[in-house]
Amino acid sequence: MEQSDQLIIDTAQRIFADHCSADVVNSAENGHYPETLWQALKEAGLLLVWVPEESGGVGGSMGLGLSLIRQSARYALPVPLAEALVANWLLAQAGLANADQTRGFALALETLPRLENGQLHGVVEGVAFAAQVSQLVVPCMQAGQLTMALVAVDACELSLQQSLAGEPRHIVNLNGVQPLTSAAVDSGFSIELARGVAALVRAHQIAGAMERIVTLTINYVQERNQFGRALSRFQAIQHSVADIAGESALANAAVEQAARTVSQPHCALNDALMAIATAKSVAGEAAGKVTQLAHQAHGAMGFSHEYTLQQYSRRVWCWREEFGSEFYWNQWLGQQIAEQVGASDGGSAWASIARAF
Repeated sequence: MEQSDQLIIDTAQRIFADHCSADVVNSAENGHYPETLWQALKEAGLLLVWVPEESGGVGGSMGLGLSLIRQSARYALPVPLAEALVANWLLAQAGLANADQTRGFALALETLPRLENGQLHGVVEGVAFAAQVSQLVVPCMQAGQLTMALVAVDACELSLQQSLAGEPRHIVNLNGVQPLTSAAVDSGFSIELARGVAALVRAHQIAGAMERIVTLTINYVQERNQFGRALSRFQAIQHSVADIAGESALANAAVEQAARTVSQPHCALNDALMAIATAKSVAGEAAGKVTQLAHQAHGAMGFSHEYTLQQYSRRVWCWREEFGSEFYWNQWLGQQIAEQVGASDGGSAWASIARAF
């Protein structure tokens, strides 16, 4: 990592440590938005990491933004940092990026909204933190071409839901909404890549949260005594902690490799999606094992609202399902490999997988 990138990560670390305590996270779930934290992130320019320099942003790499997102997940960050980064990245694909930082994104997982006669038509579900931003970036179709539309949140009809982590998710009704601006994306950009990057963001968040779960579990079993000795002295607990650490390390390796693949200049779309699918699948499967074993090691304490483990486990369970579960991405991988092997006259499945790495 370059020195300037490390400086940005260090700045974010200080802000997270100063303004994102466990109490702040619990308070946000109870409806008290952490405005001080949000303002600190905005003032530090961290929401502009994926905005090009010529548009007033940082011009950071894909890897830098993903590292920042993974770091934020270690603190169960209850504000839309990841969503703002993705929104600005989507705008950059259409040449619309600027230094306005209060954006989220509304990315449909199946049929995209339509932009016809200056109005949008469609509904997007599961939009994170829609009411906490002033604008939404909406990938849509206009005359058969992928387009990025920027809409005012006040112009949309929002229906509030909540994620398992207690974070806001909205159904956004776009019917009749006139975009503030819109533009077609570069010819080399596809909606598959947009959805893939959103999935990779969630995979990085899962990996970051699991790192924190590992630390919490190790500290707990070392400090908690049972039958006159620390829990960490029991062989069954040692095996569980080793399994947790191993699954977390595997997920981190997968997301880091995917980040490197996607960051390569002129990376082929299928290679990028192969790496992303692998990362989201591995992280999702690890999420189930890590949270189960961590809660077993903690016993009833792990479910206590005052103890922080539940903040991470519930977010991991939520992110695991968003932008494609491991079942979805495993199915996608299977179809891709079968098609490639079938078309390669004797090529192996392993060669098809390894080519993306």
